[in-house]
Amino acid sequence: MKENDEWYTPAEIIRSLGDFDLDPATSVEAYRLNQSAKHIYTLEEDGLKQPWNGRVWLNPPYSNPLAKRFLEKMAEHNNGIALVFSKIEAKWFHDVVLGHATAVKFLYARIRFFRPDGTKGMQPRNGSMLVAYGTENAVILMNNTLKGKFVFL
Repeated sequence: MKENDEWYTPAEIIRSLGDFDLDPATSVEAYRLNQSAKHIYTLEEDGLKQPWNGRVWLNPPYSNPLAKRFLEKMAEHNNGIALVFSKIEAKWFHDVVLGHATAVKFLYARIRFFRPDGTKGMQPRNGSMLVAYGTENAVILMNNTLKGKFVFL
């Protein structure tokens, strides 16, 4: 059984999307592995309570209601790309992604996230999607080389 909610995005995914100004939902350990953005907020700083500026990279905690709350803040900010499970049946997908995002890229392969010790985890049960908020981020996502299906919303 998984010990915690800490699973870190491989750096090559983030790098394929360009530079980000803020990662509001990360940890020092994750940042050491993927250098996600110029500025970060950790659990202790609570990215939901902090101001968001610039282009945001978001791999939120996947537990509810945190995932939905982070995606709602991303929708309000409307400048960034989020990585979440492809749960098209979930209420948050319909309310926050379909209702507010600019585009989605459903990734072909399942992402093997990193564990806190730096080793790659097993293949997850769910596929993932990248969600773009804002036209510039949708264009970046459309031209991204990760294998998957891009859809404007």
